[in-house]
Amino acid sequence: MTHWSEDSWDEERSGPMVRPYALTRGRTQPSRPDIELISLVSTVRLPGRAIRLQPEQLRTLALCRTPTAVVEVAAHLALPVCVVKILLGDLLDHELIVLSSPDASTASDVRFLQAVIDGIRRL
Repeated sequence: MTHWSEDSWDEERSGPMVRPYALTRGRTQPSRPDIELISLVSTVRLPGRAIRLQPEQLRTLALCRTPTAVVEVAAHLALPVCVVKILLGDLLDHELIVLSSPDASTASDVRFLQAVIDGIRRL
């Protein structure tokens, strides 16, 4: 039997070990209470040189070139939804993204609902 300290860390298999509070700079609550799991995120512009973003936020901007549900963003980034909501709040503050709530016709769309379910399962 090996000791836990003798195990090698396989970053490729396990992913990088970055604590969520490091990504959110210690924040635990999103600045925007209106960010819901099924809210659609759309990139409206890319950041200028004055705006410094984290790699996860840049990946979010690339992912959300087409409207993407918050839960799907979390699944693609392999991050907890609460962390993603905080990062999205920063992007909203910089006016790089917009949020929209799916209307009744979209919410009843089977493909949309399946995408949300798939996103939740990936978490």
